[in-house]
Amino acid sequence: MRSNNFKSALIKSGLAASVLLMAASAAHAQSVNLTAGPINAVLPDGSAVPMWGYTCVAGAVTATCAPLNPASVATTTPVVKAATWSPVVITVPYVSTGTSLTINLTNSLTFNGNNIPTSLVIVGQLGGGLGTVGTGCTAGTTCTTSPDHTSAQSTATWPIVSSTVTTGTPPTQGVRTQSFGTEVAVGTTATALTWTNLKPGTYLIESGTHPSIQGPMGLYGILVVTTAPGTAAAAGCAYPGATPTAACAVPYNTDINVLMSEIDPVQNSAVQTAVGTAGFSETMVWSGQPGGCGNPTSTSFHQCYPPAVNYTPLYYLINGVAFDKSHGATSLFAATTGTTVVTGTALVRMVNAGLRMHIPSIVGALTNRTSGATVTAVPGLTLAAEDGNLLPGVPRIQSEVFMAAGKTYDVAINAPAAGSTALPIFDRELSLSGNAIDRDGGMLAYLGINSTTLP
Repeated sequence: MRSNNFKSALIKSGLAASVLLMAASAAHAQSVNLTAGPINAVLPDGSAVPMWGYTCVAGAVTATCAPLNPASVATTTPVVKAATWSPVVITVPYVSTGTSLTINLTNSLTFNGNNIPTSLVIVGQLGGGLGTVGTGCTAGTTCTTSPDHTSAQSTATWPIVSSTVTTGTPPTQGVRTQSFGTEVAVGTTATALTWTNLKPGTYLIESGTHPSIQGPMGLYGILVVTTAPGTAAAAGCAYPGATPTAACAVPYNTDINVLMSEIDPVQNSAVQTAVGTAGFSETMVWSGQPGGCGNPTSTSFHQCYPPAVNYTPLYYLINGVAFDKSHGATSLFAATTGTTVVTGTALVRMVNAGLRMHIPSIVGALTNRTSGATVTAVPGLTLAAEDGNLLPGVPRIQSEVFMAAGKTYDVAINAPAAGSTALPIFDRELSLSGNAIDRDGGMLAYLGINSTTLP
């Protein structure tokens, strides 16, 4: 009897545990809805540059999705403002037992009957339908034959190889794929892209299809995986300790997102013209030679993408906004806690979504330096993490951060006292102009931590 009762208890407890695990698994599975489509970027000089971007779509979602530029959303109060392009930020609560994210992506990139495929990758996270190793293409992926390299080692094209040998055998090359992730075709039905076991941190989201084209067109954003602060007094945890029982490695009381990017209006207009031209081909290669695509005398003049090597940005932005000195408030971005006064550490999540290097610096920022039992506030910022990875060793304090293309950094500063002015952040690489017209514009903004007052 005792044995039967014990077995019955085990079965019941096992069923209860299974139910709890299933509930926990469901709670940890996050989802958002995104649509990739065309939209113009309205810039301070009055230009409206064609862009492609992600739009957060309401629905049965559990993660947070929002435009990085709050003013990009159409509003009727206090004045009517047309919607404009903006990158997005997706925030997912981290759970140590396993966190997953499903992005339901709808592709609306269709132009004059030309349907443009796209995909989505999260730099530093595995998932979303990555391809498999092999000589061919995975299902749903577009591939093209590699160019002919038969004469690549001849003296006519590569004379330094040999003065006597006129032919060579180049290495065999496989087919070329145009996407780093699952391609999403144009349509009204969303494609579910899933990432499992997300790591905590700050990551760049961008298109994985023709990245040198679709990236500069504006298909990028930020993913934040974190344990957010509960209240102004309860710290969050950006990066947990090395073990489940270890103390949080990077606690913080509020955070703020800073995404840097650029716009080349000439290239974007050329891309927009190409995809709207009858007979456009994703795989046609630009040459500029007589009879080839890109030559004005050719019938296929605009039927291929323009060369990405001509990329020359003229506008520089933070969170999708180019600074305008006559409307400085449009470049004031609030921390995640809004107007609530917080004390302690503010985590600034920096992402470079552009193709150029940038060196952000926060004017007037203070950070804590610890020496034994002594904690001193000193000018600068503390490097906490790079590319979603906790930095080892003694924390480094710097006045600026070098950020190559695609780089992310989490830096810690002390939250300014209530009533102080917002902290300016600018690019020391001097991307501080707008189409050579506005000399005091570009990559400059204000961090609204405990303040909405400009300096």
